[in-house]
Amino acid sequence: MKNFAILDLPGPEFLNVFGLVVIIVLAAVYLCIRLADRTDRRPPPPVPQNPDAMEVAFLQGGVNQVIRTLIYDLAQRGFIALAPKDHVIPTESQPQPGELNAMETLLLEAAQAKPKAHVLFEDRSLRRRLLEQLAPIRAKLAAEELIKPASVKIWRRRAQIGGTLIIVGVALAKIAVEWSKGPANLAYLIFLAAASVAALFALAYVMTRTHASRRGHAYLEAMRLAYGERLQAAVAHIGSPGPEARAFHGAALFLIGLYGFSPLKGTTEAMFAETFSRGSQSQGSNCGSSCGGSCGDGGASGGGD
Repeated sequence: MKNFAILDLPGPEFLNVFGLVVIIVLAAVYLCIRLADRTDRRPPPPVPQNPDAMEVAFLQGGVNQVIRTLIYDLAQRGFIALAPKDHVIPTESQPQPGELNAMETLLLEAAQAKPKAHVLFEDRSLRRRLLEQLAPIRAKLAAEELIKPASVKIWRRRAQIGGTLIIVGVALAKIAVEWSKGPANLAYLIFLAAASVAALFALAYVMTRTHASRRGHAYLEAMRLAYGERLQAAVAHIGSPGPEARAFHGAALFLIGLYGFSPLKGTTEAMFAETFSRGSQSQGSNCGSSCGGSCGDGGASGGGD
């Protein structure tokens, strides 16, 4: 059987063609995943006057951001505290019956073991139970097309499988042709093929790691712009005497869900930013993109602070 002309090209020339094939495949993967989310055809919803903290946190960073927000709230209310070496520990204060909702109770129970921050992110049982409690919020956000539609995950998988088959198929075909002529040094081609497949999966992961859809991202950006001044005012009150010290409590708690702990750097509450930044990094090193839904709530890890 006659080979395709490109398979008979000398090594350097074939590698140029192979590189072009990889670029085309990566471009196709990018387009497939991007076009699977068409939610930006509609303008984002209007910015609410009183955003729900859990809705904002879940949209911003999935379960990870919900955990950060709840831990911060429980600490502000005196039920838990941050300890050395990134541990989250319970305090002697006990909530009154009915004072905590179901998700807050789950986090307070998890803190009884005095875990490190990253352990809270990695606890699959905790994540599963939080997701059960978040089901109504998730359904609401999905109905408003603010979180990634299921089509994104479907097309990501198809693009990953199809792109891998093309890259590996072309490389194997060239290897077969070269070996039919006698032993050959194909190490660089094998390395290039492996690196190309890794780049394909990395591209797919980066494009789907956030929780919000394209419409959701526009909504979050509008909220950040709208509440930038409120954030600055809240940060200015941190550490001040009196009730204003709890600047992110109650109705203002959504600011933590929206902006994360980054605004706390350089304040008297910088320990939250430091502890959970290290916790996110540890989670990433332990999980990586291979964790899939367990680490990223269906490909949405929520990123770090």
